[in-house]
Amino acid sequence: MWRRSISMSIEDEVVAIVLCGGLGTRLGAMTRDQPKPMVEVAGRPFIERILDNLVEQEISKIVLAVSYLREVIQAHIGPVYRGVPIEYSVEEKPLGTGGAIVNAIRQLNLEHTNLLVVNGDSYCKFDLSGMIRQLPDVDIVMVTKYLHDTGRYGTAQVNSQGEVTDFIEKKHSRSGYINAGIYLFSTSLVAGCGLEKFSFEMTFLEQAESRNIKITTQISDSYFIDIGIVDDYMLANDYFRQHDAVEQ
Repeated sequence: MWRRSISMSIEDEVVAIVLCGGLGTRLGAMTRDQPKPMVEVAGRPFIERILDNLVEQEISKIVLAVSYLREVIQAHIGPVYRGVPIEYSVEEKPLGTGGAIVNAIRQLNLEHTNLLVVNGDSYCKFDLSGMIRQLPDVDIVMVTKYLHDTGRYGTAQVNSQGEVTDFIEKKHSRSGYINAGIYLFSTSLVAGCGLEKFSFEMTFLEQAESRNIKITTQISDSYFIDIGIVDDYMLANDYFRQHDAVEQ
């Protein structure tokens, strides 16, 4: 049992970790010379759109967990983005999502910190202050999004109190709530797990009940996109072209 939750007030610092280590093989030539988060979406590297989302939540520090072609991200983003300090944790070999988180904690001395973990290849808006208010009563706050077709993602079973009770494997054309890949939790949850290479989703989410881990959700009503396949990458381009035109 790895549950070791600590209380957190809204004033406590939150460090964001962006998982940027994936190979992006399903995007073909687009990721031959650059990592997936650097692929341009409507004229801008996708990582910038994720970082903008974090800056708007007034995150005080951002860690980019990098691996494949990491020097491309490091050269483009540098040590500061829109006034927010950027640090890098480096994976010399693939560690999985959980291993990348633990590696960042160890490399950058993030023990006793509250982490906001987001994926470097998906976009969804959320309310960090609302997630912070939820955390003292649970171990993980996870952002979910309702989709009419969850075939690519599988679904999270959510009860009337907003608690996650189960995860259902991918099924074609099934409506429901998907895991948007955004989590808030204390490093104490994972720091002592003793694992090096593992999936955070499989180990801490799908096995939550057996490990006595309590997960609650924040349901997002924003646009959600994962650019991991070409079709969804094209949809992301269409969305952000319209989004950017409105913002100008």
